[in-house]
Amino acid sequence: MPLANLHLVTQSLQRLLDLNVRALLVRQGLPATIDVTTMPPERVGQATNTLNLHLYHLMEDSYWKNQPPVGRGPRPTALQPLTVLLYYILTAHHEVNDVFDAEVQQRNFGLAMKSFHDHPLIDDGLAIAPGAGAAEQVMPQALAGHGNRIEISLRPLTPEEAITFWSAEQTSTTRLSAYYEVRTVFFEIEPPVGVAGTVFDIGLFVSAGSAPVIERVSAISTFTPPAATGLGPQAIEIAPARATLAAGLVPPVNRVTITGSALTGDGRPGSARLLLRTPAWRELAPPLRVAAVDPALNPAWDVTFDERTSRFDLQGTLTVDDGGGPVAIEVTPGIYAVSVEATRRQETQSGLARTTASESNQAAFSVGARIDGIDPPNAFGRLVLRVVNLFDMTAPALEVQLAVDGLRYEETTAFADIPADDRGLFLRQPGQIEFHPLFDPLLSGAHPVRLTINGGESQPFWFVVP
Repeated sequence: MPLANLHLVTQSLQRLLDLNVRALLVRQGLPATIDVTTMPPERVGQATNTLNLHLYHLMEDSYWKNQPPVGRGPRPTALQPLTVLLYYILTAHHEVNDVFDAEVQQRNFGLAMKSFHDHPLIDDGLAIAPGAGAAEQVMPQALAGHGNRIEISLRPLTPEEAITFWSAEQTSTTRLSAYYEVRTVFFEIEPPVGVAGTVFDIGLFVSAGSAPVIERVSAISTFTPPAATGLGPQAIEIAPARATLAAGLVPPVNRVTITGSALTGDGRPGSARLLLRTPAWRELAPPLRVAAVDPALNPAWDVTFDERTSRFDLQGTLTVDDGGGPVAIEVTPGIYAVSVEATRRQETQSGLARTTASESNQAAFSVGARIDGIDPPNAFGRLVLRVVNLFDMTAPALEVQLAVDGLRYEETTAFADIPADDRGLFLRQPGQIEFHPLFDPLLSGAHPVRLTINGGESQPFWFVVP
């Protein structure tokens, strides 16, 4: 219980000394005569069989400084108890006819220190019998019955520190003394003018399970090396994924597979969904920061989930609905990020329900154009590279890079139809790229082609001139 009167603590310590020192004197066969005072030690004067316990300092206990208020009021600090540490000095006094009796003084002083040592905690249960009679409760009635605890500890002052203390009090020799810290005293707070409402339901919504985590994103890349290598058609798994925009191939080169943990939410239909991001969608009007893949609006994407894996098949368009109705956005080659959003529904015993969502880490993957083949040289000696036509190849926002035989070609808006001027140039057209080679297309040989659009590369491709 917080205190309004510090003297109740001093009175508790005073009663402990009085009762226990008398009990120790009786045990030693000595007269149970002791007087415990609380005045400043220099004012005790000529006294016999006297112990003096003086409160000389206090300070705030920072450990309890930031307790929450017990209610509401105009001054929140007044609703928080002031907590203090109390500092006492203990001295012993015994003079008979102006004669200083060191033996009695030091005996009583030792018994007082033993009392604090043997009883470092004063609470409701501490009772001491000073003699042959019944035990008496140490704590005063004003403090008892409210769970108060008074802790006593001896402070380790050095002799030099003790001299400093007494030099501020008098000019005589330093008196035999002990210094004690008493903790923790709570001052009484102001009554609150309001309290928080009654809590009828606890809705912490702590659920078992962890947040979704993506560990790996992979895709299958298929290509056919030149026959001279002796290798047939190849299908390899690439991680991070390098998918290509071409549906219906076996194995599916447009399929992205996610491996991780806790990918299904709470297991209910729709409790997990895929989120896609790409810089190209930020340039739309209005900008699209993130797109959720809704299986109901995009059945061709063939989205599947289980606890450890998820997969989806890229298509040329993705239908999204942010509340304004379904809108189809184009999926173009480039760099993408995929994440999984998992939701869990919790319900308390009273029926209060809440759905919480957590998103996994984002994993990057690339989407490239699928090269479908190449046409022989036309009348101007130019070659046409066919690309699976699932996106607008002519869109100005696409950054297209073409390299053949390791040499980069420059984009043009129109050919001059003059071979000397057109060599090393390429022109984008719907579903294809026409380029004028830097080599003689009639000479036999294998030529590697590298097509990169917005940072996403196509599959490895060679064309062979017999």
